Amino acid sequence: MEIRQTPVGSLPRSKQLQDAYAAFNKEELGRGELDQVIESEIKDVVSEYEKIENNPLITTGEVEKPNFLTYFLDNGFIKLGDPSPEDAEGFVIDFEGHHSREIAVLQKEQTPFSYAHYGDEWISTLKKFSNKPFKATVIAPSAVSLIYQKDLPDYSKEKFISDVINECVKDIKKCINAGAAEVGMDMTEATYALKVDPTGAVLREMVDLINRVADQLTENELNLITLHTCFGADNFTNHNYSNYQDVYPALLQSKIRNFHLPLASLGEGNFENVLECIREYIDGKFVYLGFVSHLAKDIETPKRIAERIILASDILGVTPGVSECCGYSPFCNDLTTTREWAFDKIRARAEGAKLAEQQLKA
Repeated sequence: MEIRQTPVGSLPRSKQLQDAYAAFNKEELGRGELDQVIESEIKDVVSEYEKIENNPLITTGEVEKPNFLTYFLDNGFIKLGDPSPEDAEGFVIDFEGHHSREIAVLQKEQTPFSYAHYGDEWISTLKKFSNKPFKATVIAPSAVSLIYQKDLPDYSKEKFISDVINECVKDIKKCINAGAAEVGMDMTEATYALKVDPTGAVLREMVDLINRVADQLTENELNLITLHTCFGADNFTNHNYSNYQDVYPALLQSKIRNFHLPLASLGEGNFENVLECIREYIDGKFVYLGFVSHLAKDIETPKRIAERIILASDILGVTPGVSECCGYSPFCNDLTTTREWAFDKIRARAEGAKLAEQQLKA
């Protein structure tokens, strides 16, 4: 039995790329010069992936994106600031009292809304350096919807949402047409929704947007999508700790068929409760679990990862897919992690999955 594995997506950028993004954001560096640095970075990422045995999928590391969330904008940089800024105009994500990220606000001149960049934009570059199956990543419609923060003349919220759905569908289809073996749809805002609105109404609206995207996809396209949520990852902190008992059921009952959910970052003492929650709602769908924590600085041993996989297999009654809990560096100006550390985690994940395969066969 071969255990399915998937990477999350984002990897830490080199200092050279971080400096290039900062200069580009200040209009001190041209797009062509930035693109040269990005291509070199993708080559390095692919080279490291190629060295890992038992790792079936690779990615660009999302190094071509200023962040995972607003890459679709021409200038997709997200403002880094103090917690709960009083003068914010855009939607603000607070990271556990440590800092905040403020998202851009849609302007009249950007309507009717359409993407400036899609998830397939750098796939041809990845394919120049590797023939391995690859995963592409896109943002969920619920996250895109957050840029509409004020009424715009002759452009209603309803019209905007309709355009968002169409653009999200287009984003997914472009990645699949470019040859992606899997398309990861990031929905970290699902867990944040309950922090904003404990009643669950906002979360239900977000799931409805996911279902509207699913309605426009073919059977084959739905089978290639994996919906991912997590509790945030930025500067070794998250945006909230855990409301999995509310979020996981809501997502698992959507029209999506494959999911990617955190486990290790929720803490050893919660593993059985988390797995029992998933088991209650899995209903024949496929789930990748994060057996490697993006928040723990120590590198998990393959033995410990294998033990977690076997525990999950026992409780779920099926063997889940194996991954990490979250991306390692969703924002380009996160200076707290290194790519070497992230690849050590990925290598441990691949070795742990292989060890679990052997033990489950025995």
